[in-house]
Amino acid sequence: MQPRFADAVAFEWIKMRSIRSTWWTLAAAACISIGIGMIGGREALPQDTTAFVMEKILVGLSLGQMAICVFGVLTATSEYGTGSIRSTFTAVPDRLRLLAAKALVVFTVSLVAGTAIVFATFAAGTLTLGSGVPVPSLSEDAVLRALVGGGCYLALLGVFSLALGLVLRASAGGITAAVSITFILPTVFHMLGDALLKWWPTQAGRQILQVSPSSTDLAPVPGLCYFAVTTVVALVVAMVLTNRRDA
Repeated sequence: MQPRFADAVAFEWIKMRSIRSTWWTLAAAACISIGIGMIGGREALPQDTTAFVMEKILVGLSLGQMAICVFGVLTATSEYGTGSIRSTFTAVPDRLRLLAAKALVVFTVSLVAGTAIVFATFAAGTLTLGSGVPVPSLSEDAVLRALVGGGCYLALLGVFSLALGLVLRASAGGITAAVSITFILPTVFHMLGDALLKWWPTQAGRQILQVSPSSTDLAPVPGLCYFAVTTVVALVVAMVLTNRRDA
């Protein structure tokens, strides 16, 4: 009897929560984002706008997101490294069902953890603001959108990194590719003033964190939607390749 999709989801969740790297990478994302956010809050000045204060508080997410990349990649590659992927495919022969379940678990864990990290970073950062510095409020639609959207962005990033891991099937290569795509290349494009930056998927997705959107980038919600479409395409490609390859 073929395992149901719910069985595959339960199977993936049990594996994920039993791997220590899952909790270490998520803890690293939290510590980096919150720690740098507190420093950014302390550096905010009374003459800063609310949007600039938010940017300083959430600056740590630029580095914290790399831990989410590691989490997504390792979810795919750890089984290839140990050879347990063969047992996984034996337990759930329908690879597409298995990979869909894996993606759902990664998305859910990244969404819950990412949203918690973003809100914790915001709370910690606002506590460190000096006297006279404008305090961003959750009652402001743009602030709440940035925080909720930030959790969604990290969830999509986890799945995007999972897709890279499935394609490359090697932890070192997958992590290098994910970090390069998410952090290094956008930084290079920004330094060069390259117009490609506007349409770079992760850069477009990160616009959801901006309280005051940039005129040179995609708008926050369309940018996140664009990244979501890119993530789905990457996942479909990864699933097709995995289904055709030998374990």
